[in-house]
Amino acid sequence: MSEINGRAVISIDDFVSTIYNTNKQPIIFWDTCSLLEIIRFLYRKGNAESYRILNKINGLIQSDSLHSVASRLTIIEWNNHQSDVIEEMKKSLALTGKYHNNCIETINEINTSTYISETIHDKNLLIDLERLADDIISKTHFIETDEISDKALERVALKQAPANKKNEFKDCAVWETMVLLSDRVNTVNLPEDDFNKIFYSVNTADFIDKGKTPLQFYATLLTEASMVDFICCSKLEEVNLKL
Repeated sequence: MSEINGRAVISIDDFVSTIYNTNKQPIIFWDTCSLLEIIRFLYRKGNAESYRILNKINGLIQSDSLHSVASRLTIIEWNNHQSDVIEEMKKSLALTGKYHNNCIETINEINTSTYISETIHDKNLLIDLERLADDIISKTHFIETDEISDKALERVALKQAPANKKNEFKDCAVWETMVLLSDRVNTVNLPEDDFNKIFYSVNTADFIDKGKTPLQFYATLLTEASMVDFICCSKLEEVNLKL
């Protein structure tokens, strides 16, 4: 897996008119964290089912049955962090294998058994996950607009979610991009065009209200999303139910 280079960035209006309107399908909008999660989901409470869902999502994207979209800011964020995430995964896999081997050896010592521990760092797991991420990114439309800057800055100034904790402009820009995208899609949809628009973020620090049980997006964000008809998801299982 490598940096995202040489990818054309398209305006929201061009995406809606030339891509979405000619092939109306559901939309999944990724933030940077959710794309990086494709590589590290196993160390973020993920499992084999997470992979099955990601593989299903990729299949829909590759068959043009699902539009994959992200903000142009994601290109910068991805390039800044992808190498660190890969190195983190390499170290985690090696450490997991070491701990597992030590456990097996201790079990054998206690029970005079002969269990064998296989290594996991040499099974191409990381390479396969990188390939999955590359496939999804290769068909992701990176969009931009000049219309959201003032709105994003206003969110920061007023400390509105997702800027209510860290005053993070990038998160506000990503959110406002999704809001505008959904609004523009609504203008070309007919009454019978019932295609879900999904905003998928695993950024629980800024988008999720941790005072709620179960955890959910901040109520103000959910209200904004409902006004322009898109769905907020923080888990792959939620995304899967809406596809």
